[in-house]
Amino acid sequence: MSQIYCEILDKSYNDRESMLLDLKKHNTDILAFKKAQTYKSYEKGQFSPNTQLKFMEDTEKSGFAMKDGYFYPIINTTNYMDSHSDVHFPSLWTKSLKDNNNQFYYVADHELKVTSVIAFPKDVRAFTKTVDWSFIGKNYEGNTQALVFDIPKDAIQLEKAQNIINNKIDVQNSVRMQYVKMFFAANSSHKDMIEENKLYHEYIDQIGNKDEVNAQGYFYGVTEAKIIKEGSMVLFGSNDATPIKYKTTEAATSTSTKIEPPTSTQKVQWNKISFTN
Repeated sequence: MSQIYCEILDKSYNDRESMLLDLKKHNTDILAFKKAQTYKSYEKGQFSPNTQLKFMEDTEKSGFAMKDGYFYPIINTTNYMDSHSDVHFPSLWTKSLKDNNNQFYYVADHELKVTSVIAFPKDVRAFTKTVDWSFIGKNYEGNTQALVFDIPKDAIQLEKAQNIINNKIDVQNSVRMQYVKMFFAANSSHKDMIEENKLYHEYIDQIGNKDEVNAQGYFYGVTEAKIIKEGSMVLFGSNDATPIKYKTTEAATSTSTKIEPPTSTQKVQWNKISFTN
């Protein structure tokens, strides 16, 4: 009999139901650990491979109106399960955007140093916008809420970033964040999993890569998170649906060489949690 391995608990099970019940048993500790971390989201890896993104039509129907002389990093997207089984849901950034009054840096590789700043907070306007998945190069049904930075090109401070943006080289983006409110959802008919099963079926159809979620049988939903000071330009984001957008009249199809994603990605060390039987 093949066993099911649960990375979070670092344990194998004979069946999925046993795994889900054990995840529920340790849920308080797991959620506390997740919320205690400050994440650089690119460290959370990717479920889907890196995609060679094209620069798509700027229309109000599919996305948002873009201005000449600006660029628009997509810092994060919702409704997508990442490699830590976390799914961000719409409005998770609402409170953080309000509390921080748009005081965010756009930097390279999550380095908060003068030499790594691409744009200072005075030139960065952060907002969320619900867009079709196709707007950011995905074929999923439904839509996603994108966390977007609006930045004038003449505010760029870093020469290497200026070259990437001017030449429309394919890169991704990432957010430094901390989870505030989240829940465990599981696809289970067990009598002890009524609430988890209800949450699973309430949210599952919102998730773009729900085939991966259904195969796994559970996810951790995030309904509120804090943006910690910055969003970053990186080679590989928390998911690959985080491109930089430009107004169509300024954009051409990218001619950059496709970079393959790394064969392995960093993971949270769950063995730092002390679980008791």
